[in-house]
Amino acid sequence: MSAPEVTEHGVLATPAFVPFPKLRAALEGIATWAALFGGLLLIAAVAVTTGSVLQGAVINKPILGDSEIVEMLLGVAVAFCLPLAEMRGAHVMVDFFTQKLPARGLAGLDALMRSVAAAVVFVLAWRLAIGGYNNWDRERETMFLEIPFWWGYAGAAIGMAIWMVCSAFVALESAARVRKTA
Repeated sequence: MSAPEVTEHGVLATPAFVPFPKLRAALEGIATWAALFGGLLLIAAVAVTTGSVLQGAVINKPILGDSEIVEMLLGVAVAFCLPLAEMRGAHVMVDFFTQKLPARGLAGLDALMRSVAAAVVFVLAWRLAIGGYNNWDRERETMFLEIPFWWGYAGAAIGMAIWMVCSAFVALESAARVRKTA
């Protein structure tokens, strides 16, 4: 896989050939808003953790169910941050074995691996949606605060669905780059 280009400010650069610029811009916008929402969820998790620690230190009684809240917030936050990483090509890439491949071979391997990743993300989104439905159907709740489990599953499934669309788009874009590379 080819390493993403980075500007002098450490920001990932846009690839030289962008086959679907309007669609890329729209998906990057959606992914950016999703990541901002994920960031807000992370801040909320930090606030709950900090509040629980402070309350435990001051009055010797931490926030009831703090771990339930933090677990749910973190799971959903991660799901909402992954689409932007996909759009920016910011996932970890190991190119040790592919450094000597020609440009077309690298582009083809990139397209293949991004397609596999899109399929895996589809399965994750699908299973989260089913898990959310099953938890809703069984009316499962957290132990202390009785928060319905399906809320976390539904939130994560939405984030995964956005990631799935972004992942499929990046795979399509990579396939278009294979055709461009001669």
